[in-house]
Amino acid sequence: MDDLEFRRFLKIDVTVLEVWVEQGWLVPETRGDNREFHDADIARGRLILDLTRDMGVNEAGVDLVMDLIDQIHGLRGTLREMLAAMEQQDEEVKRRLRGKLDELRGVRGL
Repeated sequence: MDDLEFRRFLKIDVTVLEVWVEQGWLVPETRGDNREFHDADIARGRLILDLTRDMGVNEAGVDLVMDLIDQIHGLRGTLREMLAAMEQQDEEVKRRLRGKLDELRGVRGL
């Protein structure tokens, strides 16, 4: 989806979109002079609108929320990789890892 389609979909003007891109809240794919937005960008745009319009969050707050969301997304990817690596281990290693995880959960009360 190009800039115009994206703006129409979210009902925002060009200035708002430029601020979002400049702030790094959206990082569209670029092809030459054209930007392309995807489903994830739409979801982020809706969240930004919810934060700013519905909840009254200022730019600093949106920065923080978007940064935290990006961190969570990155951590989930790392966790998936760790779980995949764990599954490739032999049964004894898996058993020890599960035991250690259970032990840590008990210590933290998880």
